[in-house]
Amino acid sequence: TNLKPSTLYSYRIATFDKNKTPSLAKEIKKKTLAAIAPVIPLEIKPLKKGMVKIIFRPHPNERVQGYILQRLDDKKIKWITLANLTPRYNVEYIDRGLEDGKIYQYRIIAYTYDGLKSAPSKVLKVSTYPKPPLVLNIKATINLPKKIVLRWAPVKNAKYYKVYTKRFLGFGYTPIAKVKGTIYTDKVGKDGVKKYYKVTAVSIHDTESLLDNSPEVMGESLQVPAKPLVSTNVLNKGVEFIFSSPDNRAVKYLVVKKEGNLFNAKEFKYIVKGNRFLDTNLVHKHSYSYKIYAVDKYGLISEANEVEVDF
Repeated sequence: TNLKPSTLYSYRIATFDKNKTPSLAKEIKKKTLAAIAPVIPLEIKPLKKGMVKIIFRPHPNERVQGYILQRLDDKKIKWITLANLTPRYNVEYIDRGLEDGKIYQYRIIAYTYDGLKSAPSKVLKVSTYPKPPLVLNIKATINLPKKIVLRWAPVKNAKYYKVYTKRFLGFGYTPIAKVKGTIYTDKVGKDGVKKYYKVTAVSIHDTESLLDNSPEVMGESLQVPAKPLVSTNVLNKGVEFIFSSPDNRAVKYLVVKKEGNLFNAKEFKYIVKGNRFLDTNLVHKHSYSYKIYAVDKYGLISEANEVEVDF
């Protein structure tokens, strides 16, 4: 079987009688079939993320039944068969599921109806589309009410960006948005919500920058103002309250006064824009309870400082 193509070979065949005497050998001459020319590749190119397209010329020999398409396994240094393409005019193949930004090598072998194979075609090399660079300079706000705003540096030729997040002390990142610009507002809807973020770039070929290597940033919606400090002075004409804001965020104060018992309780509310409040609507020898809240410029309300007053 290990014969050269297009080569004439001579054979002699002898027979033996019962006494094991050979007869005169007869010479037979046979010429092997011509070799199958290698396949001629025409084009190899990346199509989009993880895909490569290979096109080659249909083999001119009508004895060709199909083609064996192989890719080099660069770890095992071994050619792996990807596909068996038939009939002879089926000369395109798309390889899928490839890594981004990696060089791949291919070759094609033609075979005939009677089992002859051509020599491999010349080796074709191609690189899949690379991943975009990492998104850098990501900033997240910590001082806005009920939302967190993210900003980052643009990546050249990015089609859009993907924003990922995880909760404080959470595990794993989840995509929450696709953004064409370089700013995103996460409307968390609550005060003091802390979250972590990563941002990736997606190219025009749908390749995405590495999430695992992307920098992480922490953002937080604005906490409610600090509970106000309150001091009181009981005067002949009423009770004076003096307020102060530990974090200097209060622009006004909400005072809620309750009087009476469980069955005839009354509630009064006062908005105080300064840091002093004088309540003269009091009756001697009565007890009153007050709740004082700090209110900031966004309308966020602190926890209450509760005060009991005997007048």
